[in-house]
Amino acid sequence: MKTKTILLLISLIGIIAMAACSAPSGVSTSPSTAVTRTVNVNGYGEVYVTPDVAYVNIGVQNQGDSVTTVLDDNTTQAQGIRTALAALGVADKDIQTSGFNVYPNNTYDTNGQITGTYYVASNTVYVTVRDLSKLGKILDATVKGGANTINSITFSVLDESKALEQARQLAVEDAQSQAQQLVDLTGAKLGPVQFISISSSQVPIPIYEGKGGGGYAAANTSSVPVSSGQMTISVNVNITYEIK
Repeated sequence: MKTKTILLLISLIGIIAMAACSAPSGVSTSPSTAVTRTVNVNGYGEVYVTPDVAYVNIGVQNQGDSVTTVLDDNTTQAQGIRTALAALGVADKDIQTSGFNVYPNNTYDTNGQITGTYYVASNTVYVTVRDLSKLGKILDATVKGGANTINSITFSVLDESKALEQARQLAVEDAQSQAQQLVDLTGAKLGPVQFISISSSQVPIPIYEGKGGGGYAAANTSSVPVSSGQMTISVNVNITYEIK
C-alpha cells in the first residue's frame, strides 16, 4: 500500500514538472486589463431672463363668535376677490383654491381655564398672473375686494427651454475649455467623452428699487409697486474625457 502511494506522488510531481516546462518563458497566464486614462471637469453656464408670469397666494381670514357668521363673511369676501380678479382679465383657469379651513379656537384665563370659543375661517386662492403689467393693480384690487392675506409672490418664465439650451451650451463649452487647457499643459491629447451628467436651477434676482425699464420696472406705479426683476437660469455639467 505504501509503495502505491509513493508511485502516485511521483507521477503527480512529474505531470506538474512537464506542465511547467511546456509554458513559454516570460508569458503571464493571467489576462492584462488596459487602463483608460481620463480627465474629469465641471462646467458652468448661466443665462439671464426676464420673468413673464407671476404666481400669488391671495386669501381672506375671518374670526368671530358664530361659525355661521364667520363662514358667511369669509364667503362674501372670497367672492369679492374672484370678482376683482375677473374684472382685471384673470381667467377662471388661473384661479385655483389652494386652502380652505374652518376651525374653533379657545380663549383662556390666567389660570389656563377655557373662558370662551371663537371660530376662524380662511380661504386662499393660487393665482397665475400672465400679464405682469397688471400685477400691481391685481394686488390693489383684491385687497379692496376683501383679501387680507397675500403671500408668496413668485416670478417665473412660462417657457424656459431656449434659456436652458443656451445655458447648457455655455456649460459644455466651459467644461471642454478646461479639459483642453489641462491636456495642453500636460502634453496629452483630448479624447472622446466617456461620461456626462447635468443639473439645472432657476434663481430669481431680488430687485429692491423699481427704476428704469424692462424687467426692472415696477408693474404699475399708480398701484401697488411690484418689481419682477430678472432670473438666472443656470446649468452645471460634469464631463469625463478620455486622454491619449
